[in-house]
Amino acid sequence: MRVFLFSLAGIPLLILFGILLYGFPAQAAVLYTREEGWILLGGAALYLVTHAVIRKPERMYLWAHEFSHLIAAKIFLRKVHSFHITSRDGGKVVIDRTNVVIDLAPYIFPLYSLAAGCAAVLLRSASPWVPDVYLALASFLFSMHLLFSAEGFFKGQPDVKRSGRLFSGAVVFLSLMLWIPCLLAPGTAAGWKGAVSAYKGWFSASVADARRLFLYGRSFF
Repeated sequence: MRVFLFSLAGIPLLILFGILLYGFPAQAAVLYTREEGWILLGGAALYLVTHAVIRKPERMYLWAHEFSHLIAAKIFLRKVHSFHITSRDGGKVVIDRTNVVIDLAPYIFPLYSLAAGCAAVLLRSASPWVPDVYLALASFLFSMHLLFSAEGFFKGQPDVKRSGRLFSGAVVFLSLMLWIPCLLAPGTAAGWKGAVSAYKGWFSASVADARRLFLYGRSFF
């Protein structure tokens, strides 16, 4: 019953994700220049080569995954019984009780990308190369997060199965897409002002798109 109810809740979230995704390309020009776009593409391509040809950074990802569980558990004042990561068995956090946020925290929060963004904000004035290096690194790390998260969904990790893949997927897709302007801000010329402007334009356009979709749907009745 739990999975069924959460799956029902996931349907409107998927619709919202689709509406926001439809309106995102129009706002991309506000977020980054063409040169910055090439840097982002290069970072993503480098990770794809690393993942497919060289070696998957599984242990690196596992630390972020389990540490995200741990942080979320602490925020919700859960008792942590054990925390361990091994190359053979993977990682595991044992807590007294879980919830949706704790389950999905490793997928919702791209921990390495957020850490890199904080570092870029602090170091931006240290060198003119910091923004470009950050964009390449952020793209590399975000691509890693996306691919490992997708593998977790395909393999049916207990984290995503507990509330159903439909609901979990909707929450994760929506959350990761909403992170993009924030993650780009520390490295782009548009900066945080560009991110705020992109969010405003994005949400306004999405409301208009949702209204048009509703009126189109109502025309069938």
